[in-house]
Amino acid sequence: MKRLIRLLLVLTLVACDPGGNEKPTISPVPSFTLEPSPTVSPASEFEIFFGDASCSWPCWQGITPGITTSSDALQLLQASPVVLEPTIQSEEIKPGFGTARWSWQMGNNQFDGEMSWQYGIVSSIDLAPYPTLSIGEIVSRFGSPEKVSVFDCSSTPEGLQVWCANFYYIKRGFEIRLRWNNPEHMNDIQLSPSDPVRFVYLLGSSAMEDLLLYLGSGGDQVIIRDWKGYGNLLDLYVR
Repeated sequence: MKRLIRLLLVLTLVACDPGGNEKPTISPVPSFTLEPSPTVSPASEFEIFFGDASCSWPCWQGITPGITTSSDALQLLQASPVVLEPTIQSEEIKPGFGTARWSWQMGNNQFDGEMSWQYGIVSSIDLAPYPTLSIGEIVSRFGSPEKVSVFDCSSTPEGLQVWCANFYYIKRGFEIRLRWNNPEHMNDIQLSPSDPVRFVYLLGSSAMEDLLLYLGSGGDQVIIRDWKGYGNLLDLYVR
């Protein structure tokens, strides 16, 4: 009887594996459906341009005037999502002093940028977002400027009168620049939130204070006034 049981057991094993080796049983893996991950919207190019809590004007793309070295700044430009890397051109005038220029994008528009450094440290960043960025967008994000200077900046060969305005954010360390060159309405220039910004000039708060001190002393014959809101430009800030 015992021999019969052993024989049946051997025959069962051989039937399971013709090669004589028992194979383990593999249970099928139950199928399931992955839930889609929440969509994370990338920061808009406007947000990238303005910066965030970790790097907001005068810091731009990780570069802070008065702090960032020129070598680090050039690397940050190359890594920036808005800077067109092939356009970056730098020049060192003498050891520790130099400039860099590049093109950058916001939306479908392309703009110019420039940076200067002294003693190996970035001293200023100049961005030209015209005509995409308005003064109203600046005021909405950063509040009203602390000081304003409006002056005749005519220099055209035709002799047309041109007015310029600089809006200073002293504590934040940057300045925005606007210009009007329509000779038909020079006496009735209406400053409005939709007026396009010509340049954004990032310096840092201490450098901006030094600049305002220089201008306020009459060093450049520019009159500095408090912010008085929108309206007739010359009535508010010149006359």
